[in-house]
Amino acid sequence: MPSFLRRIRSVVIAVTACVLSVSGLAGVALAADTFPQYVQVKCGTRDCGLMVISRYQRFRDGDALPRYERNGARIRGWFRSAIGPAVEFHYLQVLTEFKADDFRWLRDPSVPLPVQYVDPPPFGARQMESNAKGEFQETDHTFDALPWFDEGDFPVFVDQPRAFLATARRYGKVSMKFETWLVCVIDARAGPDENSVSDDSYEVAGLAGWKWGYDIAHEDIGRVGEDELEDYRYALAPFEFVATPSEEFKTGLGATVGSKVTDRFNVRFGDSERCLNRDR
Repeated sequence: MPSFLRRIRSVVIAVTACVLSVSGLAGVALAADTFPQYVQVKCGTRDCGLMVISRYQRFRDGDALPRYERNGARIRGWFRSAIGPAVEFHYLQVLTEFKADDFRWLRDPSVPLPVQYVDPPPFGARQMESNAKGEFQETDHTFDALPWFDEGDFPVFVDQPRAFLATARRYGKVSMKFETWLVCVIDARAGPDENSVSDDSYEVAGLAGWKWGYDIAHEDIGRVGEDELEDYRYALAPFEFVATPSEEFKTGLGATVGSKVTDRFNVRFGDSERCLNRDR
């Protein structure tokens, strides 16, 4: 999850049918040492630019104790537009598989986040962190209410999701699987309620997508009853370019977060030809 502490006017998304040119790489799993990777991006039939994924590797804190050690993934890239500022691009990211309990939705932390949801959730998240004394505490991270993952950092794409190893011992296997799309904005309409995203709407076109993530599992294979680093197995998920959004991605776009307080992004699909003739 990003940790930018901003809050902007809320909106909702609509994603389009995707047109992707990946030079034969669609559906191909890539090892972590085969980067950078380049994707030619099309808006309809026109060349829109180049999407570059420059880094994808395991993240680890390096703590000696499993209780405070975090593992995860580190990914970085950027988009080089070939058509100037006339088209608005963003990154749209969904957690397509989420099995952990280190963070909750900020507006209703009483229930876990869904298995699939837009990352980051609107307005913010409450996250478990350890302080300088090695004590766990809940920390609030405020996000804007827009669906975009980049939160003002576009064209750079960077993420470093991680979880405490101890979460896998308390709750079972930790899984964080992501699907990220470079999108262009076709239409954007904000509703009257500044405190909700459910009355806003967006239409976008998905132009290039990629899947990635990691798993952490626990098995007491060292000294029985003692929590040791060797008891944890980490697996970085293969990187994969995709030509169309998965069903899990579509489900996450429309997922409702919260229970006592609820909110959700509204999603519909459109045509990438319209990236170049958006109504303004």
